Order: sequence, then structure tokens, then C-alpha cells
Amino acid sequence: MFLVVYLLFGLVFVNGVNTKSIQNETVDESKFVTFDMLNNWKRNMTDYITHMVEQNSIKETKKVFFHAKMSATDTTYNKNSIVKFGTLLFNEGNHFNPGDSVFVSPISGVYLFSWTTQTYSGKSVNTELRVDNIIKETLHADLGSAAGRLSVTRVVILKIDSNDHVWIQTSDVFSENFFEYAYNTQSSFTGVLLFSI
Repeated sequence: MFLVVYLLFGLVFVNGVNTKSIQNETVDESKFVTFDMLNNWKRNMTDYITHMVEQNSIKETKKVFFHAKMSATDTTYNKNSIVKFGTLLFNEGNHFNPGDSVFVSPISGVYLFSWTTQTYSGKSVNTELRVDNIIKETLHADLGSAAGRLSVTRVVILKIDSNDHVWIQTSDVFSENFFEYAYNTQSSFTGVLLFSI
């Protein structure tokens, strides 16, 4: 990179110096390289390099994707409980906390969120996707006594601001929300940044 800068400087300097002035000819002062010109050039190059570094940092920040599952056991949650997805499979950018199962958006953008709940005959699961404690979408599974097991999924696309907190929690409908684990299948929560705004 610095080699390119020195070469450019050399070309500007060589082309800018008028050697004909030694021969008593009229000097074209527009071809002289002044210290102000060099300082402006240096400032422009510094601004350009800084901009490129910042753009690269933004691109790195934009890699946002998580996918987490519940533990490999049957679990029952009370009303208004944050659902814990403690088995982390992917967490690009490290913006999902498996400890409290809350995602914190690093930048404003349009995000896709999806969550799946699995329950069994005679059981119910009512969940909500919340952004800073505001309900954005709901997902309900209320099974009859002979329904067997069922997985249901909700996909949501939302505009999210920087530092918004996103999580899944049970609604205030049922005091026993039963999440079943069976055949290596469990409830999950996924989020991905589609594009920044």
C-alpha cells in the first residue's frame, strides 16, 4: 500500500516540476508542486484510507446470524416467562446471549426472526416475539388430547433499531406452556440481519 503511495507521489512530483525555467523560458506556475498541494493530497489520502477502514469495519459488523435451541428435555414455562434457548448452534457477531436468550441488535436494519415450538397431545404453548417488551408477533399451539406431537413455526420480518432487545416469551394465556423434546427435535429461535438501514 505504501509503495503505491510513494509511486503516486513520485509521479505527481516529476510531472509537476517545470525544468524549462532553467532555460529562461516562461514558467507555467500551475505545474509547480507546493507544500499546500502536498498537504491537501496527504489529507485526502488519509481521509480515503480512514473511510476504507471504517467501511470494512461496518461490513464486519453486518455479519449477524444466530440459531439456538432449547435444552434436550421437556420443559414447562409459566405465563410471561422468557423462553430459554441455551443450546447455541450459530452466533455470528456474538449478539445473542444464550444465558438470558436475548438478542441485542448491533445496527439498525431489517431482520428476519423465526421460532419453532414443539408440544404434545393435550398441551398448549403460546409464545410472543418481543422487541423491547413490545409484542410484535405471536405463535399459538393448543392441541387436543389425541393430536400427537406438533411443531409450529412463525417467520417475521421486522425493522429493528440499533441496541433493541429481542426475545421469545410465553403469553399471559396459559400457566403451563409445555415444550416437548422428542427424537432429537426441540424448540428453536433464529435471527438474521437481511440488510442495514
